[in-house]
Amino acid sequence: MNKLVVLFFFILIIAFLASNYINIYKNYIVSEIVDGDTFKTKDGKTVRLIGINAPEIGEPCSQEAKNKLNEIIYRREIRLERDSGNKDAYGRLLRYVYVGDLFVNAEMVRLGLAKFEEIEPNKKYSKLFLGLENKARNAGRCMWES
Repeated sequence: MNKLVVLFFFILIIAFLASNYINIYKNYIVSEIVDGDTFKTKDGKTVRLIGINAPEIGEPCSQEAKNKLNEIIYRREIRLERDSGNKDAYGRLLRYVYVGDLFVNAEMVRLGLAKFEEIEPNKKYSKLFLGLENKARNAGRCMWES
């Protein structure tokens, strides 16, 4: 009997961990682009790309960032990956976004359309984003034009 109780609790712990770490991807269809780092899904969720910050509307490169995000994900099926934090102060889902094999957050930084922005506790790809930002800055891409 003791072995069954231990096994039961072990299975509960595994199920909890799996729900938080293994099943971190879910597919959505994008219905609206808000700006260069925020969009809405067909089912009404608002998503903010983690680890990056695109220019606000009216700032240099803001329209280019919004247009590129639109080109990449609008009306397409995307995969969302969660990090440690789930939502921001505005209730938006914080996610890493993929279209097929393209890592959208990283692509926006690589193109100079967004800056790296680390906000605790979401740091999974911080080193990648920082490296891409440095390359975009050195190449003078969009936000980094002289």
